[in-house]
Amino acid sequence: MIDGLTSAGRSRVVVLEAPAGYSKTTTVKLWDAADARPFAWIRCESRHNDPALLAEALVTALGSTGIDSKSIESLRTPVPDLAVLLERVSQAIGELRAFVLVIDDAHLLVEDSAWQVLYTAIVALPEGSQAVLATRNKPGLPLGRLRARGELYELGINELALTRRESRELLAGLDLELGEGADSIHELAEGWPAALYLAGLAIKQGAGPSDMSGFNGRDRMVVEYFHDEFFQEMPADDARFLWRTSILNELNGPLCDAVMQQSGSQAILERLAGENVLIVPLDRAGNSFRYHHLFQEMLQSELARREPEEANDLHLRAATWLAANGDIPRATEHAIASGDFDLAGSMIFLDIADITGRGRIATLDRWLASIGDDRVRRNPPLVIVRTHRELVMGNGDESFYWLSIAERLIGEDSPSYGDFLNARATMGPDGPEGMIRDAQLAAELISPDSPFQVSAKLYEGIGYFLTEDNRAEETLRVAAREASAVSTVIQSLALAHLALLDLEMGRPVDAHRHISRARDQVRRCGLGSMAAMALVFSVLVKVLIRVGKSEEAVVALEQSRRLSETMEDYVGWYEAELSLTRCQAMIQNGQFETAAELLGQAEVFVGRTKGATRLEQWLEEARVTLARPAAGAMNLTRAELRTLQFLPSHHSFRSIGEQLYLSQNTVKTQANSLYRKLGVNSRAEAVMEGRRLGLLDGGE
Repeated sequence: MIDGLTSAGRSRVVVLEAPAGYSKTTTVKLWDAADARPFAWIRCESRHNDPALLAEALVTALGSTGIDSKSIESLRTPVPDLAVLLERVSQAIGELRAFVLVIDDAHLLVEDSAWQVLYTAIVALPEGSQAVLATRNKPGLPLGRLRARGELYELGINELALTRRESRELLAGLDLELGEGADSIHELAEGWPAALYLAGLAIKQGAGPSDMSGFNGRDRMVVEYFHDEFFQEMPADDARFLWRTSILNELNGPLCDAVMQQSGSQAILERLAGENVLIVPLDRAGNSFRYHHLFQEMLQSELARREPEEANDLHLRAATWLAANGDIPRATEHAIASGDFDLAGSMIFLDIADITGRGRIATLDRWLASIGDDRVRRNPPLVIVRTHRELVMGNGDESFYWLSIAERLIGEDSPSYGDFLNARATMGPDGPEGMIRDAQLAAELISPDSPFQVSAKLYEGIGYFLTEDNRAEETLRVAAREASAVSTVIQSLALAHLALLDLEMGRPVDAHRHISRARDQVRRCGLGSMAAMALVFSVLVKVLIRVGKSEEAVVALEQSRRLSETMEDYVGWYEAELSLTRCQAMIQNGQFETAAELLGQAEVFVGRTKGATRLEQWLEEARVTLARPAAGAMNLTRAELRTLQFLPSHHSFRSIGEQLYLSQNTVKTQANSLYRKLGVNSRAEAVMEGRRLGLLDGGE
């Protein structure tokens, strides 16, 4: 069989499909030992149905291929946009030497989005590489297409079942020389390796072979055998160690010490792994292990039978240790399994920035579903989490619904009151003055080390911005600086508002620097599909038009439009800024009809944001411009509008031409043409008229 696998090099995909106990993993391990190529293993768990977590597991697996550490670190940068991450992973995979990607226990993947992650990786495999799937059922890949192309090599029950000779060898390995009796056992087990092994152990202990049908880890034969024979022959402490640690999908010494409330677990694992083939090492150093699935199922059945009251405490200890060692996602899984939903809620809340920053919304939704909405409604941290979840997804109605629950649930004496105020500051239901008040009080109540401190700083700064308070610029600068280590979303929003201030102060170069930095961060971290980034691209449009880069502005405008369409009754101040900045950009670009449509939207949103004097001023300026546009201004060409954007600067016509890739004479001709259309005689008058018409931002 191994010879067949090693000679199947032309097949891009190899599938080993058979029920549990057919030694699929063992077969691939033997192939690994016989093949010179590196093998990268992904051992699937149910949690990997979250495509973000599966992609993360794929990146980790690539570490065994010889990929350089810098590439691995770049791939681990938080990227909530899965398409961006997969594009990076595909590029990294394509640059590697030939290797084998193993997806073990692939049957645990049931979501189409998870299979899309794997298929993307498989398509990107370099020449001479293969993907191997060990699964109990059909994988979610286009098998027909792969088969038709000759790119699929399949092994099923018939190929994986032991031959008569191999069955005899297995039984002989247990010091059983049964002669023709070995053939009878082979027929009864139908070559099923696990069943043969257990049957051999039973015979060795004096029992006879029994019915092998419907065999699994909780099968009567397995449970009764281990109950009556295996555990009777094993020291009680070892048996208890096995069934209590069966709650863990991955075992190591320190974690098992915490679960068992003892020391020396690493030595126990190493000894038991040496004595029992059903304990599988996960690394060459022998530091990490897992139980064979049949064995784990049996052990969990034994735990439920012997110590049902212990399970919750065991999960709780695992959760505590994992959280203390920085593995919040796995800790959360065990906290939920323990039934301690308060602990689970606090862990999810602590992890919410990373969850949203890495696009792990599917995992968050699975956790919340496991806990249930009724429990979520009674859990302050989870209510805040749910509020942020809906905000990230652009669901305004839902976010306000959960904020209203938080308002009723969380009193001023609650430890979560600061987090509630921070959420209120984000959404601004009481207008910008309320945003400032809520953000300042939240900062006082939240721990100084909390990542939510920078969030409070951002929304305090936005409140100042909306009310034309001079403290806005410095507050937003602090938020942008501190957010660089915490949240790209917060940093990008802070930079976008700084760019708007730069434009109003007549600093287009600074505005371009700030918004370009925000755009680059959004691209680097794959945030381009998040609704909250629509404003960044809207401001980018305004700045690009201001500096004469109309072609780039068209691309940014489409991105902003696409993201804004994903919002449903979103936060008022945000949609007001979004529609007004786009309206201003269209006016600057001479697209008055589109600007008028955006003005109608802006009027609705500004009406929901009482006290936002800056937005009210923008709105009035846009109304005046669109109500009485100058005839000449209506006839300005795009080239003339682009030139107009440079006139407030101190650049000469020659310098403007160099930036626009035009000759000095062409710029001078365009300037004279727009002077005539605006009815002015000089550059200074053109700037004043452009500002009066709303074609230029105000400023010195």
